[in-house]
Amino acid sequence: MKSIKTKLMIPLIVLLTLSFAFIVFFISYQTEKQTEEEVTEQTKGIVKQMGDSIDLFLERNKKSLDLAAQDPALINYGKKFSTTGDDNGKSALLDMYKRYLNEYKDVTLIYYSTPKGTIYEYPDIEMPEGYDPRERDWYKNAMDSEGEAVWSEPYLESTSGDYMITLSKPIIVENRKIGVLAMDIVLSVMTDRLSEMNIGYKGTPIIISKEGAGIVHPTDQGKDLTKHSYVNTVLASDQEQGTVSYNAGGEDRLFVYDSIDETGWKIGADYNQERLLGLSKSIKQALTVTGVIILLLVIGAVLYILSRILKPISALQQSAREVAKGDLSVQVSVTSRDEIGELAKVFNEMVTSMRDIISVVNHSADNVTGAAENLSAVSEETNASSEQIAAAINEIAKGAAKSSEESSEATERSHHLGSQINQIANQAEEMNEAARQTESVQKAGLKQVQSLGSSNSETKMYIDEMEGVILALETKIKSIELIMQTITDISSQTNLLALNASIEAARAGEHGKGFAVVAEEVRKLAEQSAQATDQVKATISDIQEGSGQAVEQMSKTRANFDSQTEAVEATEAIFKELSSLVEKMEASVSAINEEIVEAASAKDEVLQVMEQIAASSQQSAAASEEISASAGEQMHAIQSVALSSERLMELSIELKSAVNRFKLNG
Repeated sequence: MKSIKTKLMIPLIVLLTLSFAFIVFFISYQTEKQTEEEVTEQTKGIVKQMGDSIDLFLERNKKSLDLAAQDPALINYGKKFSTTGDDNGKSALLDMYKRYLNEYKDVTLIYYSTPKGTIYEYPDIEMPEGYDPRERDWYKNAMDSEGEAVWSEPYLESTSGDYMITLSKPIIVENRKIGVLAMDIVLSVMTDRLSEMNIGYKGTPIIISKEGAGIVHPTDQGKDLTKHSYVNTVLASDQEQGTVSYNAGGEDRLFVYDSIDETGWKIGADYNQERLLGLSKSIKQALTVTGVIILLLVIGAVLYILSRILKPISALQQSAREVAKGDLSVQVSVTSRDEIGELAKVFNEMVTSMRDIISVVNHSADNVTGAAENLSAVSEETNASSEQIAAAINEIAKGAAKSSEESSEATERSHHLGSQINQIANQAEEMNEAARQTESVQKAGLKQVQSLGSSNSETKMYIDEMEGVILALETKIKSIELIMQTITDISSQTNLLALNASIEAARAGEHGKGFAVVAEEVRKLAEQSAQATDQVKATISDIQEGSGQAVEQMSKTRANFDSQTEAVEATEAIFKELSSLVEKMEASVSAINEEIVEAASAKDEVLQVMEQIAASSQQSAAASEEISASAGEQMHAIQSVALSSERLMELSIELKSAVNRFKLNG
């Protein structure tokens, strides 16, 4: 059987191990990733510094060539030679060459070539037979340029074996190219400085020409590097900078590169990836060791804590064994307030309850023993009493037979009385139904009268509104009459004024003709207005006469309506009084009906009781005979009870013996 401690420890150890393994793996992965990114950025910075150094070197030489190309000695020599073929300015040009080489130590040779193929260099060297500078790339590229300096591809100098590069620039005078100034620059100083540079993580600097030659390389300097796959990848890439991972000699390596825009070279640093990422591996190992140590410490702490937690359970288990043996005096010490402490508390309560139960059972066993003794004594007394009961039962049987005959006669009389009560109940129900119908009719009539009253109220409201409208109309007609009178007066005055205007126009002679015509038109309009006003007055007079008749008719209608309203109110009062009387009548009929129903119900109860009495009398008679017959059986049963009481006494003794097995006190 596995213990609780084992069941808890196995999943906990597995869970902790998996958790720590995940944490160590995750942190290691993140550390390695971050370290790789930081190292890559760091190496990119180093490569960028190397590129900046080369750019500075190339830019310095380019500026020096620009200055030399502007020297007056060179310009004068070029102009004279290009126009007259005179080369008398060689001495001045030679002095300029010397000054230049003394200042720039990286330059090994400086020379000037004319479009006719003449070349003048310093130091003086022997050119190969048939040498034509115009056929050289440095000359062609310079002449094809727009005036800027042009770099050649790096090449190995045949005698010294050093890498060289040529920088050439066209000499332009008055928008005409009169020659090319060029210089050979040795790269050994620069390449030696880069080769000796410590670029970290034991990496090696590499410079690749745009043709794939190794300008700076630890093993293949001066050789074609395109045989290496990573070089082809770098040269084929459109990116100015980046990284390339590759495998060489069974080693994983990383090449970090940048571009030299001036020459198209690729400058980079080559690293062993294992050495480059050595820091992250060291961190990973340290994390693993630390994680294992912490895991072991945590497991040890968990074991200790589980032992402390499960210790009370062992004590509880031992106490349970003691209880199983019958010792109910055991108590477990409760020292914690968690679930285990609660379990111990419940265990103590259970033992206490069992102890109380056993005490009660023990006491009950004593009581059962005493009761069994009393039952045995009572059984003997009951046997003697049974003989006397048998004699009394015979007398009861005779009385029961006589009561049965009398009960049958009373039952017949009760049935006759019940028939009469049923007839009265039917008549009362018919009278109650008539009262209900009367009340229904009365309520319907009252409802119609109330509805008529509501309609009268609405009609009265409409009559009042109509009377108000007619009176308001009459008032407005009188106002219109006054306004029409005003219009009539205005028309008369207008007509008079038009007549005066006509007279004045006639006096004015020829000048007043137009005004006279207008005055005549105004007079005509005034007469038309007066005629229209008279017609409106006649119409208003007719309306006034009609409104007067309407007012008189409304007065008559109101009088008739008031009489009708009084009649309706009187009818409603009569219906309400009738309703009160009908309700009283219905209440009386209902009371009579209830009394009759109660009488009918009591009749049924009486009949039921009489039938029950008759049945009981018959049953009593039969029962008396049965009791007499069973008296003998009762005697036999009493003897059986006596035997059972003796058996009960024996069982109580056995129960007492079993209870005594438990230990109740310490």
